[in-house]
Amino acid sequence: MRRFFPFIWLGFAIFWTVTAFSGTYFSYHRLTTALAEGHAQVVDGTVSNFVPMPAAGHAMEKFCVQQVCFSYSDYVVSGGFNNTASHGGPIHAGRHVRVTYVGDVIVKLEVAPDSTTY
Repeated sequence: MRRFFPFIWLGFAIFWTVTAFSGTYFSYHRLTTALAEGHAQVVDGTVSNFVPMPAAGHAMEKFCVQQVCFSYSDYVVSGGFNNTASHGGPIHAGRHVRVTYVGDVIVKLEVAPDSTTY
């Protein structure tokens, strides 16, 4: 067993690396292609219905702009925005934002400085 363990370990490491890279790369590629081809949508307005992720939890952070709602988490690997407020993210209730998104994934987030609109 000692003889084969390094090869098994190496095989698993290569498998894990390829799997993790493929999952994130294809998500990122799909989003950048949609953005480049003009398939992204934009919503502009004030953040409402903001539900922050607890600092100690693994819940999804949620917010809406006009009638479009988003959810994300630091713990979900995604090609889009996923920085929650409890970990230093810029989204807070009442902030004015412009969100560019594809499907339900935020691909570009612009947050106005306090008391500023776009």
